Amino acid sequence: MKKISLIFAVLFMAVIASGQNFEQPKVSAEDFDGVEVKVGGDFAIQLQSLDHEAPVELIDLKNNFNLPTANLNLTTRLAPGIQLHINNYLSSRHHNETWVEGGYLTIDKLPFLPASDGVMEYLTIKAGVMMPNYGDAHFYRSNNAAVLNNPFVGNWIMDAFTNNPGLEVMYRNKGFLAVLGTNNGRMNYGRGNDIGEDLVFNWKLGYDTDINEDLRVRATVSGYHVGEGHSGSYLWDGDRAGARYYNVMQTADAEGDNFRSGRWSPGSGQSEMNSYMANLFVKFHGLEVFGIYEDMKGVKRDVDQHFTQTALQAIYRFGSFYVGTRLNKVSDHNDSSVKRTNIGGGWYMVDNVLVKLDYVNQKYEGVAHGAIDGGKFDGLVIEAAISF
Repeated sequence: MKKISLIFAVLFMAVIASGQNFEQPKVSAEDFDGVEVKVGGDFAIQLQSLDHEAPVELIDLKNNFNLPTANLNLTTRLAPGIQLHINNYLSSRHHNETWVEGGYLTIDKLPFLPASDGVMEYLTIKAGVMMPNYGDAHFYRSNNAAVLNNPFVGNWIMDAFTNNPGLEVMYRNKGFLAVLGTNNGRMNYGRGNDIGEDLVFNWKLGYDTDINEDLRVRATVSGYHVGEGHSGSYLWDGDRAGARYYNVMQTADAEGDNFRSGRWSPGSGQSEMNSYMANLFVKFHGLEVFGIYEDMKGVKRDVDQHFTQTALQAIYRFGSFYVGTRLNKVSDHNDSSVKRTNIGGGWYMVDNVLVKLDYVNQKYEGVAHGAIDGGKFDGLVIEAAISF
């Protein structure tokens, strides 16, 4: 009862006025005055109060603080319209050591080819180790300690995120958006006889416009394609930092920590796959509605896969507060599914400091979940974050 009371307390709190951001705007070339380095950081910590149950004995969850996480970001303007971004994990759930999560070069102008200025007015080139611009769901996810883009604490159940060496070209003009990219499909090139031989491809088409000063509409469709015979592609299991909702649904006899607890997806290692995601975003005054329809068909270890994810999220922002809800479901088209409901809100104490309250209820149904078939977890998580 206390948990429900806390939820309603947040719902009646009198969310930040700025709306959701998607692709970054073009890097300005006009004010370049030499190489410039910006050092940024992200810090996040959660206080977790969750309960879980299943037909099998589960570990005893405690009400306590999770491991604090931290990122270090370096953004360097190298030349007019050319920028380098590198992100480092200083502390994360899955890896104890500090390590480079990824880094890429963004090119919005070619100062060494002045004749290209007309073309580059509409193009952006990205190259490096990065998340392919597949779908819009990844713009709402937490990346280790960088959590300000995510109105809730957990990411999507079927969480598309990876960091693969690759290249993308994006065209933007009068609201129209087109992306074409390729990468090696893996988080590393491979070792020994396990070397990636083939590239994978991703694309996106969309339209993003302000109908008037009160109404913004964005619609996109994306694809991610792995050709037959690939050595094993990553898309959903590429987040090495670990998931929120720590240790949920972990059986008492399990060894180690399932750092992806709370998620469910086709996993990684597809030797063939076609995946599509359609997204719709509508902003009217302070109300933002975002939807996902994602469908993948693939082959993993000679077994056919077919997963579908649907989600609907509604956020209302006013002043420095927001409240909202998220409904998320994943099905494997074989009578197994995971359903999640989030209700919560947040307070931007200042632009760079956010406190969230997230109530989550998640249920597991179907034989694919093994011993935890019919299980569920629910409860509250409070998250505090600083990003600069």
